[in-house]
Amino acid sequence: MTFEKTVEILESNSIDSISPKEVKYPPALFLIQFFFQTVGRVFPRIGGKLAYYFFTKPRLKAKHRRSDHILESAKVFEFLYGKDILKAYEWGSGDKIILLVHGWESRGTSLRSFVPPLLKKGYRVVAFDGPAHGDSGGKRTNLPHFAGAVKAIINQIGEVYGIIAHSFGGPSVTYAMSVLDETIKVNKLVFVAVPSQIQWPIQKAVNTMKIPNKATEVFKSILQEKLEGRPLKISDIALRFKETKANEVLVVHDEFDPVVTFQSAEHIFENWDNASLFVTKGLGHYRIMKHPDVIQRILQFIND
Repeated sequence: MTFEKTVEILESNSIDSISPKEVKYPPALFLIQFFFQTVGRVFPRIGGKLAYYFFTKPRLKAKHRRSDHILESAKVFEFLYGKDILKAYEWGSGDKIILLVHGWESRGTSLRSFVPPLLKKGYRVVAFDGPAHGDSGGKRTNLPHFAGAVKAIINQIGEVYGIIAHSFGGPSVTYAMSVLDETIKVNKLVFVAVPSQIQWPIQKAVNTMKIPNKATEVFKSILQEKLEGRPLKISDIALRFKETKANEVLVVHDEFDPVVTFQSAEHIFENWDNASLFVTKGLGHYRIMKHPDVIQRILQFIND
């Protein structure tokens, strides 16, 4: 059976017309830039280590300002990953499990808009707060560490039918499936606004903090060390097609995403033989995962 790759564009009267908000940086950024341009130039080793510290430490832990019936209906449980206790959430009791994997500086329940429609179709839904995120333990995390948590939750709940991953959750899932444990396989894999290459957020961090070249080299060498000596390109989703065991893949991305450029979606779609592309216009990086038409399309893909 030959897989037919498709591209769809969302045409909806309910598209959010609000312009995407620009990313706001803390006032302390000026001091950080000053440090790298002075001390970081003279002591690149110190500068590289500090860059890695900032890169792997979430600026905040997402909290809920108010509760709702989805949050209150969740069965909350914990599981051990390394030295940290991670928080997880479960809805329903169906035989097929859909795992929700959140992005950077977010939390598992940020994807809860998918829960009611998935429950109606008889699925069991599980989400978790990644290391150093939400109500989980830890103060810092990185790609292989977050991916390890994905592997750990799957070991905890058993075989997963489908995964919906948002933003940083995307490379974490593929790293878990293609590097940490190639026995993990899913029928349906959904990437929502995911960066195809970890090199892009790395370069963005370098530019934002104005890290000098020599300190950047140290920074990247530390990142590679955390990948157990593997090259940074091993995190490139587009290159992990053959090792990631997913029967079908749906790539969902907004054309004007201000956080992760649309180029990421194109990169994945062009390199994965079993991927389809669903394009929105004007939903940005976060609203896209709550838009009813997007949720409906993803649900259709999972049920198809």
